[in-house]
Amino acid sequence: MADKDEQRGKHLTRVLDALKKRKEAGYDDMWSKLIRLYGLKYDYPEIAAQYEDVVAPNMAFSTVNVVIPSVAVNYPKITVTASKPEDEMRAPTVEAAANYMWRKYNAHEEFRLAITDKVITGIGWLKTIWDYQEETRQMTEEEYALQVQQALIELQSGMQNAMAMGVAPEEFPSEEDVIASVPTETTVVTADKPLIQRVSVYDIVVDPDATRLSEARWIAHRMFIPIDVAKADKRFKAKVRKELVGQSMAQAKRDVETLGSSERRTEDPEWAVVYEYYDLIAKTVCTFSESGGDGYLIDPAPIPYAFGHPFQPVMGYTVPDQFYPVGDVEAMFGLQEELAMVRTQLTNDRKRFMRKILYKKDGFSATGLDSLQSPHDNEFVEVVSDAPFSDLVAPMPHEPMTPEAYNQSAMLMDDIDVVTGVTEYQRGSVAEIRRTATEAGLMQDGANARAADSLAKVEKAIGEVAERTVALCQQYLSTEQVAKIVGEDGVVTWVNYTAEDIAGEYDFVVEAGSTQPMNETFRRQSAMQLMDAVAPLISMGVVNPMAIADHVLRMGFGIKDTSQFIQAPPPPPPMEGEEPMGPPPPEGAML
Repeated sequence: MADKDEQRGKHLTRVLDALKKRKEAGYDDMWSKLIRLYGLKYDYPEIAAQYEDVVAPNMAFSTVNVVIPSVAVNYPKITVTASKPEDEMRAPTVEAAANYMWRKYNAHEEFRLAITDKVITGIGWLKTIWDYQEETRQMTEEEYALQVQQALIELQSGMQNAMAMGVAPEEFPSEEDVIASVPTETTVVTADKPLIQRVSVYDIVVDPDATRLSEARWIAHRMFIPIDVAKADKRFKAKVRKELVGQSMAQAKRDVETLGSSERRTEDPEWAVVYEYYDLIAKTVCTFSESGGDGYLIDPAPIPYAFGHPFQPVMGYTVPDQFYPVGDVEAMFGLQEELAMVRTQLTNDRKRFMRKILYKKDGFSATGLDSLQSPHDNEFVEVVSDAPFSDLVAPMPHEPMTPEAYNQSAMLMDDIDVVTGVTEYQRGSVAEIRRTATEAGLMQDGANARAADSLAKVEKAIGEVAERTVALCQQYLSTEQVAKIVGEDGVVTWVNYTAEDIAGEYDFVVEAGSTQPMNETFRRQSAMQLMDAVAPLISMGVVNPMAIADHVLRMGFGIKDTSQFIQAPPPPPPMEGEEPMGPPPPEGAML
């Protein structure tokens, strides 16, 4: 027991030390600033200390909501190929299962949340596990009656067989005893499926000595479980879970707040902070608590998943020799603060440019002073002084800002576009100057190059998550499942599969661009250009005209059922000396 307590203490020390180092390195504070900036809750403390009103056009919000739809707006099309020849026949079934599970188990919504984390903080985390849950409930009257009937039938059958072998009837229990022994509760499986969930960037703790996940010696998942639920969880050791001490969410988060000052978390100690610790060297997993319960909640055991630990990062822009990458919002954070400063200064400059009039109070009568302050036009102002008018009234002098200061805003917005790679066209704005189609195309190509890199990372992560999902089904699936396939023409087909039907090794690749939004105008232009390009080849008989027509109608104009538009070509004319081919005889006709 002492060895286990010492090992558990070592694991907890590693986790708390890693959290401390991450906070000291400034990651937690920076992530909080970035999240508040995107959520329109960042208050620009340095600017607010100088000016009463802060004006900050949120370019971070615009950037995030341009980048995410450009790479993850549609469901992915996952293609599967066998790694070994003997698995080739099962690959279509695996592909159907992978695509269907991505939709059925809400994986895409969780993945979009991880992509949002990646764009804002630089890294998003996904956890792929097998979710198995049971609950005990009271039987209904019908279920209980059925169980009683089954028990009595088994009693009668057993008595008949035993009596045939010479056993006395009095040695068997009575019907009343059998009925009393039938339980009134039943266990129901409420979940038995793969689970893909997004995990907060704050709640994944990684070995601080690692610069890549493949180098990490351990990785841990911090979970917040209601204290009553944790104490009643039978997966945990009874003695340890009863000693758990609740913490408030604010205390457990260690003052890392992504909310505004008026939206702080409560101080109620209603949460148990539990760590799921994966030792990547020993290939074991264990569970322990931070406060109370000095032993393991779950003792170290081999990692149950064939692929190892269940965590999948979605990385932003990697930095050499550092584990945590840089996100799009972090790259523009300084420019966003400078833009807020410039806009705030311009706003306050406009406030100073309010016309004020200097006057000598003794130079006007009471009615003249009222007339001087009146908003009415062509009103007489009574003057009681003999001094020249220029000595009685004068405009308040004002020193305006230089015109160059007003250009700073546009310059900063241009810098933000350069840093993030998001063009004015992508933001939905109209250029201040007219551009030729060639210039606009070149700008779009440059933006696409940056998006292509992000898209490649997204597609790679989707493929890895899909591979893990299928691996979990190979390992844990115990019943027959059904996958729905919707064809290009809208026809729905169903594929039945078991763990044996998807066994084997496969390569998972996401079809390029399948998650991107489809530009209708671009799609139609591409289809028409294809028609123009293959027109000479059709007349030469090199390409299939029906296949080309089907592709143009389906991909260019979104027509799913193209059979009503495409007519089969007439049969070729008969050669000399041959009988012309007529229509086929009706079924059942005499030949």
